[in-house]
Amino acid sequence: MGRTYPAVLDLIERMDTLAQPETVWQSFLKFSEDYGLCRGGLADLPGPHESLRQTIIYDTWPDDWRKRYLEKEYVRRDPAVLHTGKTVDPFTWSDALILGDYSKNDRTIVYEASEFKMVEGFVVPLLSAWSGTAVITMAGDHLDLSRRDKAEVHLAAIYCHARIRALSADRRRDLVLPPLSTRERECLRWAAAGKSDWEIGEILSISEKTANAHLERAKTKYGVATRVQAIVFALRTGAIKI
Repeated sequence: MGRTYPAVLDLIERMDTLAQPETVWQSFLKFSEDYGLCRGGLADLPGPHESLRQTIIYDTWPDDWRKRYLEKEYVRRDPAVLHTGKTVDPFTWSDALILGDYSKNDRTIVYEASEFKMVEGFVVPLLSAWSGTAVITMAGDHLDLSRRDKAEVHLAAIYCHARIRALSADRRRDLVLPPLSTRERECLRWAAAGKSDWEIGEILSISEKTANAHLERAKTKYGVATRVQAIVFALRTGAIKI
């Protein structure tokens, strides 16, 4: 099926056998350690009248850093958080600092994390009409992530979040997803294998534009912002298999 990521697929299969959200999170943490990402957190982004204390789902931050971050309400100014409002794609902390117009004080938040051996981080925005806006942030003292590494952690993070939502009794709403058409499932299946719209069109004897349209409709049905998220939902619900 082309370019697939065996380690991620093994993780997905393992997550599907786990019955507790905590063990799903722990399995994701263990997977991420192989990429130099040894600390992490999953949280819903707090609304205007919420604090991060109320919306953190899991985290393994150093105690002193967590205390400082919460007490000073860094979440309102942290470039690594603010940048999630500008992109649906995963990014590093360095990306956020380079691409965003942030004050010196705001940038200091990212630099302060290095005091706790978190020199660089990788952020995955999780945008969905079904579960609201959340974010997974992972960090380590030395990162050298290739494009493939980022893709693998990205897919693993999205599936981890989806699985935790499915297992959590207090999730915001039951997940009832509309069915995909046969063509939408076929296009998602090949997209999951790393095929481009043009390649999918060649395989299925349709135009590149039509292949893209099927993928866009799948995203719309699932209420997600990216095709990676659509692939994760399709895998989770059994709409496609790899």
